[in-house]
Amino acid sequence: MTFGPDRFTLTYAQQSTTAPSKKSDSEHRAENKKANDSKAANKSEPKSAEHTVTVAESDGRNCHLGASSFFNIREANPDVAKNEWEFETTFAWKTNSDGSDDDVGPAVALYYGLDDDAFIELEVMYLNLGDGGDQGNGDLELTYFRRHICEGDVMPAFATRWSLRIPSGEGSSGVDGEAHFILTKTLAPNFRAHLDGFIESANGGRGDEDIDRRYFQWGVGPGFDYSLSESTLLLMNYLHRCSEFEGNHNLNILQFGVVQALGENMALKAAFDVGLDGAEETPNFGAKLLWSIEF
Repeated sequence: MTFGPDRFTLTYAQQSTTAPSKKSDSEHRAENKKANDSKAANKSEPKSAEHTVTVAESDGRNCHLGASSFFNIREANPDVAKNEWEFETTFAWKTNSDGSDDDVGPAVALYYGLDDDAFIELEVMYLNLGDGGDQGNGDLELTYFRRHICEGDVMPAFATRWSLRIPSGEGSSGVDGEAHFILTKTLAPNFRAHLDGFIESANGGRGDEDIDRRYFQWGVGPGFDYSLSESTLLLMNYLHRCSEFEGNHNLNILQFGVVQALGENMALKAAFDVGLDGAEETPNFGAKLLWSIEF
């Protein structure tokens, strides 16, 4: 049996067993370098995770601060998430360019999220309150919204919105069908652009609206919004659409809007319309206010 400063050897019957030697300095350096490289790789992972969260939060899900169908131009992201409900009530007022009585009326709507990309909506509409125009009050509108493409680095979000007007109101007739095709793209931090176009098959009307009503209708326009803060959104929209009645020229409407969050699940939305062409159907000035709550 032999002892040395760096080694212990046991010899027996011409055979020897050598204990594992200590690692050399070069081996230690190699292992340390490998460990440091592994730590550096791990440090870079949180950045990737943080980026993923940012993208997920920016797609408009469960965001009552968005540009909803309350505005003339809406965004391509849904208003509610899966299994989420939203109730909203709207009050609108409009002065007409033809000098007729003002239009005043409320509406209520209920949303339900089928999944994170689709929702259904039921709305009850009331028009011309106090104007002797009870006809059409109480019509139902059923809506199905579906986002087909989420926004990416280059690709805008794309969605469709399909709605039916059910003539459940006093004196209403026919069923109107409307289809919207919508794009949304983030252009800069807090700044987005939207493009909303629609076609409509108008097969009746509310009250006496069915007289000379244009059977095929359409409209298109851009919209922009800017997030002033986490709780305030500013909007500007332009809508160019055909007249609802035969023989009238197209309409041009400029709209300004604001969305203000009231806590985590409530919001106020306001919109102001200004007519740009002086047509009989174009409002001299219009205003509407919406209150919503999610649950």
